[in-house]
Amino acid sequence: MPAPETPKEGLAGLVAVLTNRLDDATAASYARTLAQWDSSEGSDATSSAFQMLDTKASGLLTHVSMMIAGLGICAPLLAQHRVEEIVIGCEIIVYLMIALGCLRCLSVRRVGQLGKASVNRELIIKHELYRLCNQATIAFTIVVFISFPIMLIWP
Repeated sequence: MPAPETPKEGLAGLVAVLTNRLDDATAASYARTLAQWDSSEGSDATSSAFQMLDTKASGLLTHVSMMIAGLGICAPLLAQHRVEEIVIGCEIIVYLMIALGCLRCLSVRRVGQLGKASVNRELIIKHELYRLCNQATIAFTIVVFISFPIMLIWP
């Protein structure tokens, strides 16, 4: 079986990555990056904390995405007045901001960007951002559920 060709820069490199045509040097580079990340983390507890935050943030992002989709579907059904359209639009905007926070919790940094000293700082930032997004989602979901019946009986 012939060896795959080396991925090129730009669009050709993107196509090579998406079609899983990576050469041996790229795969070895990725393995070295993972080894550096493991050595810079310092402990399995830190690694499991990052994994737990990623799992929680992806679950929260799923809820937020479903709320955005639900509001988008309900908007033409509920909004009978310009004020109601504005309210639903603002609710969607708030959920989009929460989604950005969740995506930041899921962001991955290169080892060169995170030294051993700043891994714990990144963990704290992600934890606090997740906590803020979680509390905002709970509070705002309650607001949405209260606003729907009000919009239905609004004159």
